Amino acid sequence: MSLQKLDNASVDRFHLFISKRTIGSISRPVNDPDALVLEAWAQGLMAGSLIIMAAITIANMRAGVLLHRLILLELVLAMAHGTFIFVPEPAYGWYLAATAVGLILSWSLHNLIAWIKNKPFMSRPVSLFYIGTIILVQPYWALEMYANFAYFNDINQLYDKIRPLEALFRDPWWIYTTCNFVWVIKTHYNLSIIGLVRECPRFGLMLGSMCLSIIFLVLDILSVTGVLRGNMPLGINPFWKLCFIFKCLCDTLILDDFKTALDGLRDRLFPQNVLAEVQPYECHDLPSASIDASDGGRKHIRSSKGSISIEHLESQIPKTP
Repeated sequence: MSLQKLDNASVDRFHLFISKRTIGSISRPVNDPDALVLEAWAQGLMAGSLIIMAAITIANMRAGVLLHRLILLELVLAMAHGTFIFVPEPAYGWYLAATAVGLILSWSLHNLIAWIKNKPFMSRPVSLFYIGTIILVQPYWALEMYANFAYFNDINQLYDKIRPLEALFRDPWWIYTTCNFVWVIKTHYNLSIIGLVRECPRFGLMLGSMCLSIIFLVLDILSVTGVLRGNMPLGINPFWKLCFIFKCLCDTLILDDFKTALDGLRDRLFPQNVLAEVQPYECHDLPSASIDASDGGRKHIRSSKGSISIEHLESQIPKTP
């Protein structure tokens, strides 16, 4: 009898929890058409964009390149969080919190990818500080995983208190990466932004995506701090989703690290730099050298130390107008 009473009490508490979850203030926004439409649009845009970018990544990635695999994983981890609007109560809060785990992992992975792409342009102390601080903020993300579950299942309001701090633990590395990338273009490669965009539109799209991601980051901060209160449906914030979409687009547009991509562009625009990097034989290495007649595009140099053949490399270089 006592066990039966205990079971009945447990069932009653469960039904009470479900009842509170269904009629509580934190729930699927079915009673606010504006909020429902905006949230569904933002989630659909995010999920659809991530699927398309994942397909493009698979089509362009090279076998055995870790960076390409990490970019694909970043996209896949976040996809499910663009579908929780379709889940009815009482599973809504559970599903939202579960998919948020993948999203948070994707955010941390994005910072790791930014470190790998930017690493060739950072000194060792800066590089260690960059990756070290990414590791140090992981306890905050563990706390936010719990806060998501507790908030969207009406357990406590911790999420309300820590959500305004989210950008501080998520985006400083991305802002640094964007600024450093622009600085490297102008100083290390002697290229103007306009010239770079004209010669390689892909870099222009990436720079535009970087700027848009930062703009939507600022709007996200304004939204969670209450500055935009009254201009948006209560509890709905599409700005972080738009920010995330453009950050992922930057990773997808150029899969390789920034140095590899910029070096390839430089060699294409200024092919004479390739010859400058090839160190010819010094004159004292070839005493009493004589040059034979060219044969099929080659010149034969004979000396007391042997002979070598030099191809007409300049004939293989496309002429610039």
